[in-house]
Amino acid sequence: MKGHRDRRLADFIQEEVSQIIREELSDPALQRFITISQVEVSPDLKKANVYYQVHGDEEVEEAVARGFKRARSYIRHLLAQRLHTKFVPELEFLPDKREAEAERLEALFARIRHE
Repeated sequence: MKGHRDRRLADFIQEEVSQIIREELSDPALQRFITISQVEVSPDLKKANVYYQVHGDEEVEEAVARGFKRARSYIRHLLAQRLHTKFVPELEFLPDKREAEAERLEALFARIRHE
């Protein structure tokens, strides 16, 4: 079970990374409509998986993934200035595919119900 501290840190990272993307990055690939949907922090608080959703086709998603790869250390640097902890987690940016997976499962269930 996740602790209260883990959840607070994840929420803080989610809010701050969203703000950093909106206000402080100039990478054209990251100037799209991007939503930070969830952050999961490891139990030792040293790694954070940052899940994002981007609205666009596969080419746009790939450009955003490359943009996050380029900006990861800079985002972590900016986060370190706002985070008052001994360690700043390593950030891993991952596309959030839960919505697409839910749609796929719903279509599968509909097909099963129809048959």
